[in-house]
Amino acid sequence: MGNFFIALRMRARSVAIGIAIVATGLAASFLLASAWRANALDANRKSFESTAADLSSSLGSKLATNVALTRAVRSIATMEPSAGETRFTQWYRQLHRGAGVPRDVVATLIQPISSAQLAAFREQAEADPAFRAVLGGRFQILPPGHRRRYCLTRAIVGTPGEISLYPGLFDYCAPVISTVGRSPVASLASLATDTGAFVAKPLPGFGRRSIVAVAAGVYRLGVPLRTLAERRRAFTGSVDTTFDGGALVRSVLGTRSNLRITLEHRNPGGPVEVMSRVGSAHTVGPGVRAKRIALPEGWSVLISGTADRPIAVDQRAAVALALGTLITALAYLLYRVLSRSRTRAWGLVGERTGELEYSALHDPLTDLPNRELVLDRAEQILARARRLGVPATALFMDIDDFKQINDRYGHHAGDEVLRRVGARLRSVLRDNDTVGRLGDDEFVMLVDSVGFDATPQLLAERILEVLRQPIALPGQALVTVSASIGIATGMPGTAENLMQDADLALYKAKALGKDGYALFESAMHVAAQDRIHLEMDLAEALGREELFLVYQPMLDLESERVVGVEALLRWRHPRDGVIAPDAFVPIAEDSGLIIPIGRWVLEQACTQGAAWHRAGHTMGISVNVSTRQLERPAFVEEVSQALKASGLEAETLTLEITETVLMRRPDVTAQLLGDLKRLGVRIAVDDFGTGYSSLAYLRQFPVDSLKIDRTFITSVARSGEAQALAHTLIQLGKALGLQTLAEGVEDRDQVVALQREGCDLAQGFLFARPLTVPLLECFLEDELACTGNGAGRVERSSGTREHRVRVRDS
Repeated sequence: MGNFFIALRMRARSVAIGIAIVATGLAASFLLASAWRANALDANRKSFESTAADLSSSLGSKLATNVALTRAVRSIATMEPSAGETRFTQWYRQLHRGAGVPRDVVATLIQPISSAQLAAFREQAEADPAFRAVLGGRFQILPPGHRRRYCLTRAIVGTPGEISLYPGLFDYCAPVISTVGRSPVASLASLATDTGAFVAKPLPGFGRRSIVAVAAGVYRLGVPLRTLAERRRAFTGSVDTTFDGGALVRSVLGTRSNLRITLEHRNPGGPVEVMSRVGSAHTVGPGVRAKRIALPEGWSVLISGTADRPIAVDQRAAVALALGTLITALAYLLYRVLSRSRTRAWGLVGERTGELEYSALHDPLTDLPNRELVLDRAEQILARARRLGVPATALFMDIDDFKQINDRYGHHAGDEVLRRVGARLRSVLRDNDTVGRLGDDEFVMLVDSVGFDATPQLLAERILEVLRQPIALPGQALVTVSASIGIATGMPGTAENLMQDADLALYKAKALGKDGYALFESAMHVAAQDRIHLEMDLAEALGREELFLVYQPMLDLESERVVGVEALLRWRHPRDGVIAPDAFVPIAEDSGLIIPIGRWVLEQACTQGAAWHRAGHTMGISVNVSTRQLERPAFVEEVSQALKASGLEAETLTLEITETVLMRRPDVTAQLLGDLKRLGVRIAVDDFGTGYSSLAYLRQFPVDSLKIDRTFITSVARSGEAQALAHTLIQLGKALGLQTLAEGVEDRDQVVALQREGCDLAQGFLFARPLTVPLLECFLEDELACTGNGAGRVERSSGTREHRVRVRDS
């Protein structure tokens, strides 16, 4: 009886221990599954928010480009009220050669015309060949009939084939037309005019296309626009830009089927309106999320859906729970058979656990690490790289045209290609590097920089070379594959960032063509965006009165008197401050904006020069002329008009042309300079000595003076070679009967050397920096405190004002 009770107690104890093992194991399994599920949800959330931020940023950038086109058209319409279709078409073609022209966007300049003005409008329209082409050669207003007021198209720019939403000369202010309906553009333009803001509205009636209209009022230049009454009085028309909002969103959304993007806009004082909606609708659920992101100027975007590559939350939790349950069961079995086979039981547990862990972290097809294991190893490589101060490297690889292999040979052959590619990648890399498969035909390679002597580019070339070797498929012909590789190197914040950088580089490699690689360079994208924004801002700079001129004195070296000034352009940007011409003039040259800007500089300089002459300052004034200006026959007439309007005497105006521009088209340039000389102006060759002009060509051009480049002046007092070069250039000018001027004079020794060589004029920081009008007038009046440089002292002679600068010894 005693043994029975002892056995019973032992059995009860065994059952209690077994129950405790099972209960503890199941509780731990549930906790583990909950933790895994929470981590998966958090990872999905972060992935969705990151994707939403990237998509909204890309969409905002594209929207800003479309709206910037509206600003640019409005600026030209404001600065050039008489510009027609030909002028706008020329500007658009010039812009199209740059990097900032949006596709499938149409900008229309609409002008209100009274019935009394209609005949003049028609005459001007029919005289414009580009406008006649837009109208198809027929001047027909829709709907026909006499009205007191019309709202007609003045100019249209945009993508060919998308040039107009409405037929012919559509009257946007007209009543309803049976074939078209009443256009909402008129009310939209009225709202834009009254608010002074950019407004937007969806346009119905275009089938499945989500057409969006953006309107902005055009006002007379230089009038106040603070009140509604002032804006209505100054109103001269409107710019209405239309684009396919659905196509715009689809260009950002791409092939993602897991997201839905809604583009919205709120006009001043109005409700939020849906402009376009693209993507499948998603029901509410644990994996579905939504995020609204505000964009500038009333735009917003609502993004809903799931993460791009969501982690199966419930499946992951189930795997964790199954793993925990299995371990619990094995632990219980271990306890039950411990007395008979302890070693065998523990070996079984370890074997099955290891198999499960390996299966969870490796790709079943190629036996390579999967995304989860790759990310873990990437974090380890990053931590090691930070500790040793060396960069980490990731290579993203995508097999070119892999779908064609599946379509032609079948998925079994495609799987075999993936296995062979994985094996070849492992043969190229070292044992301490990682080769992983992320899915489909995407592979990733993590390179430990420690002990790695080759560059990532050489590694990429080696990988591409190995992959080009034909693959013999069982029962199939030889298959040759190529790949595209994106390379990211550095120490980013997280492994995800490193992988994303490599992924971006892969997209660039695929865009450049197949069978190649590309390096991740974030600065290239930033620089391109900065240039686009600067060009768009420059298109409005004149209208916003951000450009201004400064003037640098030029001295006669014999009498040391101020005999002239050079007008120099500056830009006071509202965000970036004063921008030097080197930063924005090349952009103006490329875009064609240098034409209106150069005309403004010429007019301002002539007006200021005439004002100084009336005040008794008998100085010449020099203006730089660009290549684009010289290419236009109308430039001679612009110079003539500037002289007439300002009252400046022609012989006191000098046009400076660089030696390089002079030699670009010598025959055409010589004829144009001859026309300018007949006006009475002077011609100077700027930066002389840096180009390739010969004595024969200089004799051909009707020039008056040579401006010797500063590179020949810097060492003229210290270098025998520089002195010889300066002597040659000055003597060449004398031999041709031309006046010579030295640029960039900065110390007294240079002045002495130039006087000894017989140079006529000089300018530079030694005498004065470029000065604003008030500071220059103070300089001329001998008020050195106004200039702030103390470089010289001015003496005035009696009678007309002559200004002598006594230069201090340096």
